[in-house]
Amino acid sequence: MIARMATTVGPLSESDIAEARTLVNDVDDDNRPAPENIPARNESVPNIFNAAWGHSGSCNRKKTGPRDYKPRLEFGNNESMPTVLKIFESFFFQSFIKNVIIPATNQTMPGDRPLTYGEFLVFIGLWLLMATIVGPERRDYWSTKPIDMFEGAPFRLSHYMSRARFELILRHLSFTDKQAPPLLDRFWQVRPMISAWNDNMSRVFSPGWICCLDESMSTWINQYTCPGFMFVPRKPWPFGNEYHTICCGISGILFAMELVEGKDQPRQLRNEEDNFGKTVGLLLRLTRSLWGSARVLVLDSGFCVLKGLIELAKKGVYGSALIKKRKYWPKYIRGDEIKDHFKDMPVGSVDSIGGNLDGIDFDVFCMKEPDYVMMLMSTYGTNIRMGEHKNRDGVEAFQYPEVVHNHYQYRHQIDDHNNKRHQPISLEVTWATKTWENRVFAYLLATTEVNCNLASSFFIGEPPLPSLSFRKELARELLLNPYFNRNVATDERPKRKRTCCEHTFTTLRAYTKWQGSDIIPSSSIYPQRMCKGKHRKVRTYCSCSPGVVMCEECYAQHKLEIDGQ
Repeated sequence: MIARMATTVGPLSESDIAEARTLVNDVDDDNRPAPENIPARNESVPNIFNAAWGHSGSCNRKKTGPRDYKPRLEFGNNESMPTVLKIFESFFFQSFIKNVIIPATNQTMPGDRPLTYGEFLVFIGLWLLMATIVGPERRDYWSTKPIDMFEGAPFRLSHYMSRARFELILRHLSFTDKQAPPLLDRFWQVRPMISAWNDNMSRVFSPGWICCLDESMSTWINQYTCPGFMFVPRKPWPFGNEYHTICCGISGILFAMELVEGKDQPRQLRNEEDNFGKTVGLLLRLTRSLWGSARVLVLDSGFCVLKGLIELAKKGVYGSALIKKRKYWPKYIRGDEIKDHFKDMPVGSVDSIGGNLDGIDFDVFCMKEPDYVMMLMSTYGTNIRMGEHKNRDGVEAFQYPEVVHNHYQYRHQIDDHNNKRHQPISLEVTWATKTWENRVFAYLLATTEVNCNLASSFFIGEPPLPSLSFRKELARELLLNPYFNRNVATDERPKRKRTCCEHTFTTLRAYTKWQGSDIIPSSSIYPQRMCKGKHRKVRTYCSCSPGVVMCEECYAQHKLEIDGQ
């Protein structure tokens, strides 16, 4: 049922959403209030607002004299014009790959040829290149058949890595060098990887003066194999893992994330910041790299908690959040009184009312729309109008006040980033896997790819490339990276040794079956497998080819091929 809804084109119907709610344990509902906004029984909320409407004209943020920061990227070298490969290495936690992922993978991977950093970049490049085409199966890219424009893959990858080597790396790919903890923690294998990605981004990237925080989704359809599985009806990809993410409003680069663990989060690993409240704790953790910088944070109604904005202001981060009634008005907000205040005002009218909580001044900025009143709680800004004149039906064009202008200007940055990651071809979907940890890695890789495209355009000054064009360019640089020693012999699948020179049509004994080319005991008396030619299920084979199941027709064809050699 979930698989069908996950592949539905367009928004889900109301009946599908209702049915999904009964199937999924954790639902992030757009109409569910933040925990801090749910009133306690018999709770008396004080009036913390000023007696009169109006704004003093003084911005709390500008009083501190901050600069309007521009995004900055530390490349780790003195190149004036870094390559796409160098930008990718800066963003994609190079030290974690070298010190954790590669050693952990080599520890379980058989053979005397260890995985190297250069070869790992080739492995990533192969995935990116495969994600530029929809349709072929993975094996088609290593097919020995001639390239056919009507069948299979349009190119071959065996020149860069054999299929046997690719599958070997994929099978043994590991993302942590730590042992499983004694407590039940379904996220223990990916926690260090996500933390390393965040730490690396905080070192190499400094966002602009304004940022946006919102949710992102990583697709998965089986809630029983996906820790933290969420159903988010409002999202285009509603099933899978939800991440809270924050990106630069100027460049669009995503620089911090937190996986929503939901009901699967171990109680023993409760975050210290959650003592302020679940939403407040989230805001404090994701903005840690911004503390003391006087940057601005744009939030949607899902994070509209006044206490959160106040705690951010104490840390030197200013913000605004869209006010929306989700069963209840946000705590302290008297939404109905605000609507009454604007009842007889013309469309485009603006006003604000100030208040103070825990010694921090804030304002609720409002603007009259044709059928509602837009409200934003904010710890910065004034009523000064700015930006382009906007039209409303039957109303003279007008400008938005500062906080409303910034909200409309930057609120979409996370959604834009998500669309670039998913469209037109999703790397996460191309990397079809039943191993959930691989999907988390694919999400980080896809996020980094979008970041590289945005950074190439913003910092190098090149025109932005379409997603697939940039993916091909990045794949090319990874496949041809200078760290990989191409003189190493290719690891082709060894030829199967012929066990005998005779060709005898043989039948498996009772209570035995094939495991590869070995005969092992079976709990069933006569287990069968589909023959080589896909004719029917049998138990027969040729003595020269153990493990290759053949019916009479397959054996006859096999003999003809042998006799013709």
